[in-house]
Amino acid sequence: MSDVPEDANAGCPGTGSAGAGKASGCAGCPNQGACATGQGPPPDADVPKIQDRFSRIKHKILILSGKGGVGKSTLTSNLARALASDPSKQVAILDVDICGPSQPRMMGVEDEEVHNSADGWTPVGIQPNLTLMSIAFLLGDKNDAVIWRGARKNGMIKQFLKDVDWGEVDYLLIDTPPGTSDEHISLVQFLLQAGTLDGALIVSTPQEVSLLDVRKEVSFCIKTKVPILGVVENMARFVCPNCAHTTLLFPTSTGGAEKMCQDSNLELLAQLPLEPALAKALDNGEDFFETNPDSTLAKSFMDLAEKMHRVVITGMGAISPFGVTVNALRNGLNEGRSGLKYDEVLKFVVGAVPGERAMSQANAENIDHEETIVNIGTCMSDLEHIGETAQKVREGQSRRVSPYFVPRILNNLPAGYVAMKYKMRGGVEATSTACATGLHCIGNAFQSIQYGHCRRALAGAVECALNPISLAGFDRMRALARGEDPEISRPFDKKRAGFVMSEGVGIVFMERLEDAEARGATILAEVLGYGISSDCYHISTPDPSAIGAVLSMRRAIGNANLDPIQIGYVNAHATSTPNGDSVEAEAVRKVFPNLNMSVSSIKGHIGHLLGAAGSVEAIATICAMNDSMKPGNRNLKESEEDVGLNLLRENQKWEEPNGQPRISICNSFGFGATNASLILKQF
Repeated sequence: MSDVPEDANAGCPGTGSAGAGKASGCAGCPNQGACATGQGPPPDADVPKIQDRFSRIKHKILILSGKGGVGKSTLTSNLARALASDPSKQVAILDVDICGPSQPRMMGVEDEEVHNSADGWTPVGIQPNLTLMSIAFLLGDKNDAVIWRGARKNGMIKQFLKDVDWGEVDYLLIDTPPGTSDEHISLVQFLLQAGTLDGALIVSTPQEVSLLDVRKEVSFCIKTKVPILGVVENMARFVCPNCAHTTLLFPTSTGGAEKMCQDSNLELLAQLPLEPALAKALDNGEDFFETNPDSTLAKSFMDLAEKMHRVVITGMGAISPFGVTVNALRNGLNEGRSGLKYDEVLKFVVGAVPGERAMSQANAENIDHEETIVNIGTCMSDLEHIGETAQKVREGQSRRVSPYFVPRILNNLPAGYVAMKYKMRGGVEATSTACATGLHCIGNAFQSIQYGHCRRALAGAVECALNPISLAGFDRMRALARGEDPEISRPFDKKRAGFVMSEGVGIVFMERLEDAEARGATILAEVLGYGISSDCYHISTPDPSAIGAVLSMRRAIGNANLDPIQIGYVNAHATSTPNGDSVEAEAVRKVFPNLNMSVSSIKGHIGHLLGAAGSVEAIATICAMNDSMKPGNRNLKESEEDVGLNLLRENQKWEEPNGQPRISICNSFGFGATNASLILKQF
């Protein structure tokens, strides 16, 4: 096994080498002295100071580029101005591009001086809600080259992190040197040790010569565990200011940043056009958004600023076989009880669902919902009502058909009803993807907020499909468990023989993190990532290779910019069917190899809620994270699927090392070869 740390300098000889701490590749490494003496590094006394300085900064974002000349600093300055166009937001830039600090010139404050006080260095003001701190302010001559050795550069970076008095800041953009130098390593190490970094934006151009270095930057982020927020392709095209004709200045030979992002499972956040007026504005230190507010580039930057949002869940509501509240669901799972019973009328084991309706516990009734969307889906229409109506028509009694028949069977009516009741004018959607409906609704709403299409969302699913027609259909498919034993739902168990059908509702209220914090809302969880896929195999049977489930989970993990080892629990879709459970178990093994991942399905407790399964199980997972308790697989006695997995037989205390937040992944898979996975994080 290599003794070269993942975040080591290029050319590191290894911590056990005779040259450790002495080789040329060790220059500038914070651990150089420790390696040379063979003693572990002492705790860095400055880390608490950095934590204190950054504690009042909500979002810290690195701006990276693989090489110089791709417009990294230009993007930093203009993204800052775009964010600062919202007067309620405080924005700041930290310019540590030692190779060529250019922010003061571009921001028109080149002749300003940094003031030092008892509280530290005071950033230079650009406008009331935009400030700048740059290494350029400390140089005697703006034309002088910065010829500093590694130790001095790293010391200066640390000083900028611990001595600048930023005050209350919503967004801090950190303009870094190009490439992956010692400065990057030091900067990232200091910030990660202080636990205070949202992630990185990586800037490229369409040319392969640029993308070659960007791939190294991506690798750097992965090795140093820096989340990649996305990629911005600069100078993607030229838009004529007179006729708006678009010209590709740098035709791609390998597909450009778009193809690279597809291959690396990264988000391509923007493709920015080349704008001659921008260079003029920056050379003169002018605000490009004031002089060219209607330009294509200005609008592109504003769109990019809208995509810089974290999404949190601040309200939950549920109906489940345990009752009509989230607490009923939470208590039932924590106590390991079953909410299932045998129904004498239907002759099947079903979920015992109360007849009341629960609304989301979002506590957001007084919010202006102009920018709130609703995405509440369902799997199946009221088949029994359709059958009764069809019988009336066949018997010549069409006049007895209810005028509400058509609205009643529309899948979007639950969403429409909620939108009308709460005046949610952001838009109404009703994703319907069989048993993956609930998770798709939440995931799609998450991306709508994340990418600036709306500010908040009410999302989830409802299912009320227990009737003789649906039961007969599933029974003919041999999908249902048969018998009178209420414990017949047994995910992953060797004797599993089909699912138990239930009803329920799961709804979550989601919003931008900054909005939730501004209104003092209680944050229940953060949504980190979302992935979808299709098996392309069979309408009701998963691909035995598990490719669909594997892709869904890997895409969600990639979207969240996580390493699989950071995830502590899988809330499985496992419905207690022979094929489905075994395929999902194989998928989890492939996505989390050698991790003995904790896995459970709560369908042994509440049965299968069809379209509402994913949303109710997401709520259950949030409860598990907040209660530090992983639910067990009820009725799991003996399994053939537990090789390489920790299939929980009972509830398990959930503690993460070093107080790290709990992170989980929820799976939902449905007929029609549709798959969804959602990453949730304890807040």
